[in-house]
Amino acid sequence: MVKRTIIAIVLFCFLVSLATFEVIAVNNIITELEDRTKQLQIEVKQNEDDVTKVSAKVLELKQFWDSNEHALFLMFNHKDLSTITDSLSRLYSYTSNNNFDDAIAEVNLLKEYSEKNVHIMGFNIQNIL
Repeated sequence: MVKRTIIAIVLFCFLVSLATFEVIAVNNIITELEDRTKQLQIEVKQNEDDVTKVSAKVLELKQFWDSNEHALFLMFNHKDLSTITDSLSRLYSYTSNNNFDDAIAEVNLLKEYSEKNVHIMGFNIQNIL
């Protein structure tokens, strides 16, 4: 009985540690995405006449997201993550084609997605179970 209790306690501690690591890793990725999106939003507004100047930064952000998205696939539903991927693809297209109106709308949506995903991907008891 003592052996089973010890195993259960060790297993529970392991799961709590894993969930804590998951929360920290996810928070870092989403916070970085949110910070970069806020900066991108400012730059798109500043370059209203020629948003193609921002397309390189959008591509940088897209590459950042693509490289970190795979780690998040292990923990979250693909559908939740695909909204950000799709939004970044559209934003890159809009900035490359100098379409300010659609670009500013898309960067605003991306900002909302990044802010809301912290709640979707936040810590909950399901992470432990």
